[in-house]
Amino acid sequence: MTVIKQQSVTESSHQKHLRDYINNDKKVLLRDEQNMAGCHDLKQWASFMSRTRDRYGHNKSARKSRDKETGEVIEAKNTILYHQVLAFLPDECDVNGGRLTPEDCMRFAKEYASRYYPNQQIVFALHKEHCKEDHTYRYAIHMVINRSNIVTGKRLAEGTGAQAKRNRANRVRTMDKEWGLQQVEEGVQNSKVHAKQPSKIEKEIESRGVRSYKTNLRELCRIAAQRAANLVEYRELLEGWGVDTQFRRGRMYVTDTDNARYSFSVTKLDASLNPAGLERAFRNNAAGSGANGADRSEAIRSEYLSGIRDAYLAYRSQAQSMEGTTLSKFPKLKLHRPPEEIAGDPEVRRTILAYWRGADELRVKLASDVPYARRQEKHGETTSATTSAGRSIPHETHDRKQER
Repeated sequence: MTVIKQQSVTESSHQKHLRDYINNDKKVLLRDEQNMAGCHDLKQWASFMSRTRDRYGHNKSARKSRDKETGEVIEAKNTILYHQVLAFLPDECDVNGGRLTPEDCMRFAKEYASRYYPNQQIVFALHKEHCKEDHTYRYAIHMVINRSNIVTGKRLAEGTGAQAKRNRANRVRTMDKEWGLQQVEEGVQNSKVHAKQPSKIEKEIESRGVRSYKTNLRELCRIAAQRAANLVEYRELLEGWGVDTQFRRGRMYVTDTDNARYSFSVTKLDASLNPAGLERAFRNNAAGSGANGADRSEAIRSEYLSGIRDAYLAYRSQAQSMEGTTLSKFPKLKLHRPPEEIAGDPEVRRTILAYWRGADELRVKLASDVPYARRQEKHGETTSATTSAGRSIPHETHDRKQER
């Protein structure tokens, strides 16, 4: 869904900064207006709108308030303008291969304004916004909406802030559906182009001149994805750089060994590093090095799968005997790299992933001093590890467990 944001303008200094931003020719790709025919120079919109408010008496607050300390009656803050922003999903914009051109975005904004603010004076400015964190672009329309309704002579009022916010979101959601644009799902990374952004804590740390270790983790995960041809190589690269990796509840997590208190989902660090994204990266890297050649040997494949199965069974027996060992001293399952002839084989990748997930979840379950563990199993119950797609560890592992 197109993102809609609004900020009220109450101070002259705020209006000045907004005017400078809207009138900056270096940043604005397109301009337009609504009900501003009498404004011969669109860059003079601020004074033109002010004269309109003067005509209706809207440059002064209609309400009074009382100073809590002195008890003096004073004018309440007066909202003179609304600054609304329609920010389009990066995936929908033509700069990222989408179908929305700057002209399309402007038509969307003007349709939105004419439908919901038909009697307001509005100026539109389209910007091509750049994200410094992941170097992506998107289009955003900035709209300055004058408070005075030129037909009724009343001030624009949309109810309480919370209700108005919901109404604006519902309006844009309706228009997105009509335009065939992607709908945003709550709690889901909706843009494949726009990577996961740093948290507020990270930004605060970096504002003090300190580079966030979480940012370092994100960059290392991205670099490893550019080099590895499969999951084995990916984990080996990260662990060689001091990044511990493990699977928990079907997801891959990474931990900075120098800051082992916290671990982070790779997908949460960067949305492009989700399972499908990593698979694409591995295929591209393998294709570049000839790892996905056409001559794959079934004998090599069977021998490799048999070998990693035995390695997992041996690891499981070892893990059971080490129950209670601290996590830092609890060994992890080590698997040999698949031969180049089968490195790109989907079945080989899925089997490796299944064993790793099973081993990592067993390790977290049996180890002590696990700061981030969420033990979900009830006493006396065990669950078999599965992949995110529901793939269980091969049946041989379960059979061996029954034999013990």
